[in-house]
Amino acid sequence: MTTELFGPVAIDTNIRLAAMRQIHCAIEHLKEGHYEAAITLGAAAECMLPETAAQHLRQAVKKMSKQPNIQQAPGGSTDPNACSIWLKHGTIDGQRVEAITIPAEESMVVVCRAMTKFNAVYNDMTPQMAAFHAIAMRWAATHQG
Repeated sequence: MTTELFGPVAIDTNIRLAAMRQIHCAIEHLKEGHYEAAITLGAAAECMLPETAAQHLRQAVKKMSKQPNIQQAPGGSTDPNACSIWLKHGTIDGQRVEAITIPAEESMVVVCRAMTKFNAVYNDMTPQMAAFHAIAMRWAATHQG
């Protein structure tokens, strides 16, 4: 590996900037169909943001996951974080799983979770997030079961 791949200097960063960059990269990976990268970056951004009582999508997803007859995630898990856990550890509900199928909507939900938490914490949405939010809302409206 050569040093030409890296920036010329170290950077100073903070949680807001790092989460914003992770969300932006997650959106780009989602557009390319790189669901593993989109989910991993979205989940990382969501987890690094501070907890907040303000409404965001994660709260709704957690509540829905406790409903009876909830659609199961890959591997039969009802954990709303099953995909991101598998991408980090290769396990579902504590069991090693070699391969899973990631539903197309999973990456969108994870990126939306991160984006709505960012907005809840900072009362801000970047132009990239706002554009993705509009796309996600149109997609959700046409894919309601």
